[in-house]
Amino acid sequence: MTYKVIDPHCHIIPHREPVWGWGPRFTVEQLIAMMDRDYDVMGEVKHVEKAVVMTGLGLTSVDHRSIAESHQYVLESIKKFPDRLFMNPVINPRYNITDQLDQIRTWKDDYNVRMLKLHPSMHNYYLPLYAPFPGNRSRELIYPVFELARELDVPVMIHMGESPYSLPNQIAPIAEAFTDVPILCAHSGANNVPSNAFDAILLARTHDNVYLGTSWVQMPELVQMFYAIGPGKIIYESDCSPQAMGQTLRMVTNLHLAPPLGVGASKDQVYQMIGGNAAQLCKIPV
Repeated sequence: MTYKVIDPHCHIIPHREPVWGWGPRFTVEQLIAMMDRDYDVMGEVKHVEKAVVMTGLGLTSVDHRSIAESHQYVLESIKKFPDRLFMNPVINPRYNITDQLDQIRTWKDDYNVRMLKLHPSMHNYYLPLYAPFPGNRSRELIYPVFELARELDVPVMIHMGESPYSLPNQIAPIAEAFTDVPILCAHSGANNVPSNAFDAILLARTHDNVYLGTSWVQMPELVQMFYAIGPGKIIYESDCSPQAMGQTLRMVTNLHLAPPLGVGASKDQVYQMIGGNAAQLCKIPV
């Protein structure tokens, strides 16, 4: 076991986020400084070695930017810190999906593409459901993203957390259609409704290719998650920004505490959740 911390869920933007409104900015230099802070991990001082970065989500939603335009700052930032940062391009399937996927193919090696991101709430669409309506139209939008993920051998991160488009149980049909594509359920659906994490837990228990992200998940749900699916399917993510890395990291590392505060997780199990799983899933060298 390599005792490294990896954060696979970060956002950078050089100005105020145009939809969420958080700001005034969160630059790549601020992110690197956050990664290099001292964090207490079970009594040891650790830093965040690597991070997977995304653009500000609003840039993919307003003003009809191309995917290259909405990711310009991320591309520049990865070139500046190629040994620390990896890319998770955010795809808006309501725009020209073919052009976006072709662009990502050209980025794969030069910009450390290690994941693909879908945000049904931001872009207002249902994931493919079982019924033909709206299932057929959703499949036209979403299946090409998963086919590209299969081609590039990367996982797909799907934002979850609010009705009507982002409830964890809605991942089930696409997880069953693409059993060979790993899916990271971001926030485990808990960023607005903490109890959504219980639906995510059931999803991950019944679908081998579904993994659960920990940002916004509260301690009682993390405990249930550990007992239900084990450390091999739990992935620390900060959602930094707007969340700070330290607060979200502490939630996961506290699982090493004895019950009822934690679950008595071993050192290897904790590092599996805060680094090992992300490194393996996203093929990040550590």
